[in-house]
Parts: sequence; C-alpha cells; structure tokens
Amino acid sequence: MSGTTATFNSENQRVLALGELLWDLLPGGKTLGGAPANCCLRLSQLGVRARMATRIGRDSLGEELASTLAHRGFDLSLVQRDPSLPTGTVDVRLSTDGSPDFTINTGVAYDALEASPELLCAAEESALLCFGTLIQRTPPAQAAVLTLLKAAPQAIRFLDINLRKDCYSRDTIGASLEHATILKLNSGEVDTVARLLGLDASTERERVTELLNLFELECVLVTRGAHGVFALHRSGEDVDLPGIPVTVADTVGSGDSFSAGFIARRIANAPLAECCHFGNINGALNAARKGGMPEISPQELQAFAAKHPLSPH
Repeated sequence: MSGTTATFNSENQRVLALGELLWDLLPGGKTLGGAPANCCLRLSQLGVRARMATRIGRDSLGEELASTLAHRGFDLSLVQRDPSLPTGTVDVRLSTDGSPDFTINTGVAYDALEASPELLCAAEESALLCFGTLIQRTPPAQAAVLTLLKAAPQAIRFLDINLRKDCYSRDTIGASLEHATILKLNSGEVDTVARLLGLDASTERERVTELLNLFELECVLVTRGAHGVFALHRSGEDVDLPGIPVTVADTVGSGDSFSAGFIARRIANAPLAECCHFGNINGALNAARKGGMPEISPQELQAFAAKHPLSPH
C-alpha cells in the first residue's frame, strides 16, 4: 500500500516520466505524442526539471523524433534506443468535436523498456515519478516500471491511469494503484476501474472514496474535459472546479497538460485547489492548440492565467 504523503521543497523539483514516446498519426499529418511525453515536455516548459524514461527505435522515425525534441529542449539523456523494434506510432482519428480515437500499434520499442542503472539512479533522485498503464502492456516493460517505482519509495508517484483499448488488465491496474500516491483518471475510467476491481459503490464520489481507502492514496483526481475536475484528498478535502472555456482545436494531450500543471504546483506544496486550477489552465491552453505537444510560452500562460483566476470557494 502507498502510505505516507510525500512533500518536497521547490529546490528539489526533479520529475521522471515513465512511459511511451511516439508519433501520433493524425489525419493532417504526424505529431509527437505519448501521454507521459506530453506531460514531460509541458513540465519542462513550466520550468520543472523533467526527464523521460522511454525507448525508441534506431529507425528514421526515431531519428526524426529525437532531432525534433532536441531542438525543443527536451531532455533525451535517459531515452533508450532499441536495435530492432520500431519507434512507437498511434493512428488517431478525430470526432466532430475534436475528441481523439486511438489505434495503438504493438511490438514497438517502448514495449521493451529496461530498468537500467541510469534509470534507477534517476528514479532515486526524483521528487515525483509519473506513469500510466500503456507502458505496462508487456511483461518486460511492466517489470521495468515497477522496479523503478520501488526504487523511489519516498517520491510522489503520480498515476495517470490512461486506459487504452486492449492495453490494460485488472492486474496491471491493481499493481499500479498499489504503487501510486496520486491517481488521475477521467469519469469513464472511474467506471471501468470500479467494474474491474469489483467496487461496491454506485456514485462517482463513493467510488473515489473507496479507491482512496483501498489503496491508501493521497488524493484522486477525476478530470471531466470541458467540465473541469473533481478531486478528493484522503483528509476529506474536496475540490470541484468548472472547466475553462476555449475554442477547441483538438483535445489530444489536454489531460497530459492538466497533469503537468497539477504536478508543477504539487511538488511546490501548493494547496489542492491551486494544483487543480493550474492543471485546468494548462489543459485548456492545450485544447486550444493542435496536437499533444504545442508550444505554450510563459507569457501566453501568464496572460491566460490572469484572465482566469481561481475563484474563492
């Protein structure tokens, strides 16, 4: 079980993102993607020292990916290169409201992630590790992720459960929750997790409470897209914030930007409401741009945040 709440001062803001780095193949062309990679890049844009533990191929897509991210200041020092497996790709179709539908290709490099000595050292040095279930769809990668999480028992462990069709199981979800301190999921995923784990509760709040108690989580975040976020802390504190209206370009990566905003405030020990609000700010800005890794400057963020302050409640 997860146990005590971890706290860190702002001088120790090293974050390690574990998971997939890939190309999203959208109708209009390919864009960089992968939930933890989206989150990692946004954290870097927010001034957080974030690194990515992943694996890409020694192929043309891998070379293009590495070159593109290097030019954007992405820390590639922990990215492994696989000699035979290809760089990950996802076929993405968009609905009329901009919501994505994913076909995630199998047998790719991040499925063979290894818990190398370099990654173990990085995990031990990190104030927070973020991870999901997609990277755990193969036994080797799941073993690597769990090894890295166990190497950082004092770190905050942020689980963006990120359920994707045919890429998760009850065992994967259970093992992930056992190692998490903060859980982020959307309303649909609350229903799926409750069903797979056999939870008795019927309402969303009751299910979130049951998850908090069953896995000794610090808090659970339920993102609701345009309708904002609900969060419940194990102390009993709850936060329910509306969404921030924007003209949506697409919603690819918006949840990951929410995670980055939340994490940036959490590792600075900000109050729960402030963490959620800053998550909403970043998620909304992302939704107004195309792709999962849009450029958002500090000046744009500051101006947008000034227009949408956190309302007292």
